[in-house]
Amino acid sequence: MKEAGVYGNFDSYDKEDYIVKGMDGYELHCAKISSPETVGTGKYLIYSHGHQSNMYSGSKYCDAFIELGFTCIIYDLRAHGANEKAICSMGGYEGQDLNYLIEDTYSRYGDVVLLGLHGESMGASTTLNALRYTDKVDFVVADCGFESLKFMVHDMYNDMYLYPFGTCADIGFKLIYGIDDAEVSGIDALKGKGVPILFVHGLADDWIDVENSEDMYEEAKKYAYCELWLVEGAGHARSRQVAGEEAYKQHIDDFLYNSGVMDEYLAKTAVQEEAA
Repeated sequence: MKEAGVYGNFDSYDKEDYIVKGMDGYELHCAKISSPETVGTGKYLIYSHGHQSNMYSGSKYCDAFIELGFTCIIYDLRAHGANEKAICSMGGYEGQDLNYLIEDTYSRYGDVVLLGLHGESMGASTTLNALRYTDKVDFVVADCGFESLKFMVHDMYNDMYLYPFGTCADIGFKLIYGIDDAEVSGIDALKGKGVPILFVHGLADDWIDVENSEDMYEEAKKYAYCELWLVEGAGHARSRQVAGEEAYKQHIDDFLYNSGVMDEYLAKTAVQEEAA
């Protein structure tokens, strides 16, 4: 992140390390990232990183969210970072883990008024799949996610003209890992969910095609306010770098107001202040 020039002020923030037990008691290493300005706002953001990364990839997003008043929670997804070895399902098991982290956030920090999720690539799949299990999320930012694991795998092999390998991968996931790649599906998890979502995707992404975010946007907007931001010239997981921190932050800020999320937050805090 430092070499990419997106580490920002991460070292200056207050940090608290802790562990949350996810699905089947699996331990997730987590960290709360905050500043004096975010304390007491009641705004929380949980960030889910991409495949073969770790919690600290969230450093490139922390500046934007902390400037918007959010305490950030970053964590190592299943089989990544400081966590024990395990099967990575690219968003299926991880979505269930994230639900445990959401519940922990509400119980651990009793002042949660607004909770958002942000995910990048596999983390976006994790974030969207988590919506199957909870109604305690106020908004989502899904950056360069895939609509389903099966769609992504087949699309990848089709691009290489290796058409039969997609079916082989389907069978391999099932036999070796016990995972149905069709069920690791963010687009299916969106059905009937009234959660505002900002989809972000780089138009130069040659790993996860922009079609994934376009399809999910078309599905999600049937049920809630959604936006789709396509970043010209950005490769996979590079929208923040190409657009810049200020533009990324501004898009999130505008989305929160356009969607009505901030109006609801302000109404809740006004009621709390009146009661106090």
